[in-house]
Amino acid sequence: MKTPLLLSLLGGLALCVTTPAFAQTEPPPPATTPPPNTAPMTSVGGGTIGVGAVEWLSPFVTGGEFVYDAPLFHIEAVVGFGHTSNNNNTSTGNLDVGVAGWYHLARGTNADFSIGGGAGLFYDSPVGNNSSTQFALEPGIEARAFLTPNFALTFRAGFALTFGDNASPTTFSLGGQGSGQFGFVYFFR
Repeated sequence: MKTPLLLSLLGGLALCVTTPAFAQTEPPPPATTPPPNTAPMTSVGGGTIGVGAVEWLSPFVTGGEFVYDAPLFHIEAVVGFGHTSNNNNTSTGNLDVGVAGWYHLARGTNADFSIGGGAGLFYDSPVGNNSSTQFALEPGIEARAFLTPNFALTFRAGFALTFGDNASPTTFSLGGQGSGQFGFVYFFR
């Protein structure tokens, strides 16, 4: 009796060793693929609001920036204010206001490239009554690099035309922002 039991166990063991093992009883689900003709998710655009700071090409418009970012364009408003009270009972103040619009020519996963420009006003009230008003027109290009979906650095290049009252000269310049003159925006998504 020992021999048939031993042969049965060895035969069963041989069948287990030669039979492949399957961990699943049904085939795995197919991999999900995006539908054809769909664009990848990008971190730019989408009708969001952002806040940050910017300095324009002309040194006159600098301040807090408010941005509305749509899929095809974005618009910006800049407001800056400064007030200094001096020891001799005098004070100085300045106000910067500007608006800009940019059309997105190219959009990537983490960046966009736009063409557009802005118009700004700078009012300065120094000691005495010699206040001055400057206007700035700035057509140009802008590139935004999104470091995260909510945070972007902005870089500009273009023309800056500034003109104003008699206390300020009319100037025309062609340039780009230097390494210390950039903007940043945080988007609330």
